[in-house]
Formats: sequence, structure tokens, C-alpha cells
Amino acid sequence: MNRPTLLRIPFVIVALWATVSFSYRTLAQDAPSAAPTSGSKGTFRSDADDLLTVEKVSVFPFTDNIQGIYARPLEAHFIALIDKMHRWDYVPASSSGPILAPEELESSTEKTLQASQGLDADGFFVVRVSKGPNGVTIHMSMFLKKDGKLLSQAILKDYKQFDIGSLKEQVTHLLTEVVTRLPYSGRVLSREANRVTVNLGSRDGISPNQMLNVVQVIQAQRHPKFNFLIKTEREIFGKIKILKTDETLSFGVVVSERDKGAIQKNSKVGSVDFVTYGNSGSLSLTPTPEEALGLREDGKVAFGKDARAWQPQNPPSFGQVGGTLGFSRSSLNRQTSTVGSAESTDNFAPNVALLGEIWVTQEWTFHAKLKQAIIAIDNPVSGSTPGKLSQSLTYYEAAVGYTFRFGPHLWSSNVEPYFGLFYYRLYTDNSTPTVFTTMQFSGMKMGVRGSTPVSDDGVYGVGGDFSLANTPFFKPGVKETPAPSGDSATGTVVQFGIFGYKRMGERLKLQGALDFEMFSATFSPSGPNPATSASHRHLTLSGGVIYMF
Repeated sequence: MNRPTLLRIPFVIVALWATVSFSYRTLAQDAPSAAPTSGSKGTFRSDADDLLTVEKVSVFPFTDNIQGIYARPLEAHFIALIDKMHRWDYVPASSSGPILAPEELESSTEKTLQASQGLDADGFFVVRVSKGPNGVTIHMSMFLKKDGKLLSQAILKDYKQFDIGSLKEQVTHLLTEVVTRLPYSGRVLSREANRVTVNLGSRDGISPNQMLNVVQVIQAQRHPKFNFLIKTEREIFGKIKILKTDETLSFGVVVSERDKGAIQKNSKVGSVDFVTYGNSGSLSLTPTPEEALGLREDGKVAFGKDARAWQPQNPPSFGQVGGTLGFSRSSLNRQTSTVGSAESTDNFAPNVALLGEIWVTQEWTFHAKLKQAIIAIDNPVSGSTPGKLSQSLTYYEAAVGYTFRFGPHLWSSNVEPYFGLFYYRLYTDNSTPTVFTTMQFSGMKMGVRGSTPVSDDGVYGVGGDFSLANTPFFKPGVKETPAPSGDSATGTVVQFGIFGYKRMGERLKLQGALDFEMFSATFSPSGPNPATSASHRHLTLSGGVIYMF
């Protein structure tokens, strides 16, 4: 082998080594990264963990059934609590849609997502306050914006104190209950090297040298009907030792973690205290709220035979309509100048009535009523034909009332003065000679009505109604056909009655009534059919159904 060939051999060897080394580096850099292992950085955030991460919350307007008397101050108190709370950042609600009750949102994810559109928050609270005969009920629910489902809930039922101060304390307790039902106690706010800041402080029972577990929510199980969290599956992947505490913050160091850098911002801190259970000193068979689902108002339809979807009803707020059927004892009397006293009675006159109300405001109400009846009487005058007389009664009424309500809701005791217009006409077949004429009364009247519940649960109630149209200011007009009984007529109208009802639901009630009505007139006798007075009396027993909307 010659000299030049020998000199080229080391050069070739160096070139081959450089090529292999460069190729190895290039392949190592360009090869796709392997799937992260269970201990790799960033793998301790599952979909369920991300879903349950709440940094910012908002509060929808509170609702109540007493014109905001409770809702406004309790809402301001609640927002102040959230605003001062160190676990979340408070964001004012920007939703301009209809105000919905917690039950409506709990039963419809679509409504929840629609109501939270444009809301710059991860979660939001909806609270309804109801004052009833048994106390105050506060329904507090927290929803997630991401999936529109219920996250946590607390309910205070039939609280016996009614002052705002006591209710504010209860709202504070309910908020604490909502927070404690979340699957984690706090979050890591920041990390620098091994130093971390946690959004829990001395107010939460954190103290120096305390060890905190850092957890990952692997899976969240919700109730298939009501969507609240039943349980969560979590794993511990790190520990933090607290070195210093503030009232709402703690500062510590990472003691251990499954992989370097695994504990990051928004990593969740597990329960600070052990789980404890009430009534630990005595045996109790009282079911927990989750175990007592079958006892809820909707339990039978949700869990019983032929279970079906259930959605709570809103309380009525616009008015009511209804109809009644009844029978009357109708008596007619006419004192004539020619044949003397004429009187006849129908003991079983059927009638039907339609009722309606429009609640213009919480106090002002517009009433309307239409009544029709068929009456058959004997002709009381011997020799007058025909022997049987048919009559038809028509009554219209329209009135405006102002309600004084002695309670927080629609079914509370109330008194309502009112005034309005009425029209009454009793058509009578013609007879020869004339015995009874067709008479019409119309004009203005005034009265007062009211009702009150008589059972503790408010299911049963009674009421009354009284009106008249013979005051110096309200004198009804009187007309007769085919011929008047005199030159002038003075009319008197008196109506009163009692009624009872039974609530069949939030919007339906059965009602029965006993009413007395008298329409009378006095005349200055003259003309071909003179009379001194005439009167119609109706005693009516009726019953029907009222629907409120």
C-alpha cells in the first residue's frame, strides 16, 4: 500500500465517526416524543379535574316571593361574602335574560348554558328565598358554566326566624356548606422553584408546619337525574408543608411530588380536616339529603313506578281563570196594583259562571265575571197564560281591587276592597195579563272580599265577599220591558257569599261557594202595568276549578 493511501485511512475514519454522530443527534431530536408517563410533568390534570377548577364566580340576582324584601339585602350580603372570600374571584353577573329559579336550572342544562352565556366566570350561584306559613326556605345552588350542571347545593327549609339579620347568618352558613361539599378545599395559586402559595389561611384552620395533600380529581360521578356530585375519585400526587400563614393565604414548600414540577398553578389541595358526621354520639336513622331523594316533592315521579322527567313549576304571577257549575233557588216577587202580590220560585235552577283575574301589580287586580242561568217558574196568577214561564239570567261584572296581603305569598290572608260595573238582566216570557216583566239592573257597585288559609300547610282556606249598589253614590239603573211599572224606579242590589277552597298544586285549586243575591226596585205606579215593587232573590250553591298562571 502506498503512502497517500495510508494517509487517507485516518481521514475516512474521522469522517465516518462524525457522520454517525451527527445522524444520531438528528434522529434523537427529530423523533416524536413518547407519550407522557403517569409521573411526567403536566399529566396530573384530567378532564374531570379541569372541569371542576373554579377560579372566578358570579352571583345571579336573588329571587323571593315577597317583592324583593328578602332578596335585595340577602343578595348584597352574599355578594359581599363572595367578594371577600379568598377562594374565588368575584365577577358581577352580566346576564340580562329572565331570572330563573334554582329548580329550573337544575332540571334543564340548556337553560343553564343559555343563562350563563357571556358570563366571565367558571361558576355561578342562584338563590331563591321563599317565605311560607311554616317559615323561610332558602335554596342555594352553584352551577358550572362549562357544562351547565349543578356542582354543589345547600337548602335551609322552614326556618322560624324572619328578621333580615338572622337570615344573613343562615346565608353565611349555607355558603359554607356549599364550599365544604366541593371535592377539594383549595388551590395552589403560584409556584416558584419549590415555594408555593395556597389560597387557604388561618381562617380555614391552616397553621405553620401543617402538611397538605395535593390531589388530582380523576373522575366525577353525578346523579343521573339531579346532576349534583355524588362522589369523586381522587389521587394524591404531592405534599406541601406550610411555613407561614396569613388570614387567607399560606406559604409553603413542596415536600414531595410524584414527578418534578407536577404541582402547578391550580393544583388542588385536598380536605384540610378529616370527614366528620353529625349525631356521632347516638344512632340515627334519619337519611342524608342525598339518601332522601325519594322523599322530595318530585321523588315519586322521579324514582317511583313509571318515572318520568320532572320540572318544578313557577308560582303563578299573572292571574287566574276558572269556571263553576251550580244550582240556585230563585224567588221572584212583584206587588202589582191590579192582581196584588205575585210570587213564584224555582228550587233547582242550573247556572254556570266564568271567572277571571289579571294581577296588574302585587296590589292592584282586575276582576271579571260572567254568569248564565236558566229558570223555570209557574205563573202564579190564575187565568194568566201561559201557565209555565221560562226565564234566562245574564250577569256581567268588571271590577278593580286593591289587595292588603297579611303574608308573603299568594295564599296568605288578604282583604281586598274593590269597585266596578255590573249588568244584570232576567228575561221572562210574556204573559197575558202581564205578571212578571223582563228587568234589567246596571250601574256601579262597591264591595270587599278576602280569604285566609285555615290549615297549617295552607292547603285549605275560606273567604267571603260582600258588595252593594244602593249607596248615595252608586244607585243602579232599572229598566223594564215590555212596559214599565211606574214613572220612576229606585233600585237596590245586595250581594254576599262565603267560599272555601283546597289547593291541588302550585297553580290549581278547587273552590266551592254559597252566594246570596237580591235585586229589588220600588216604583211610583203608573201605566198599563202598574206595580209598587219587584224583587229577585237567588241563593246559589256552586263549585268549580280555578287555574292560576
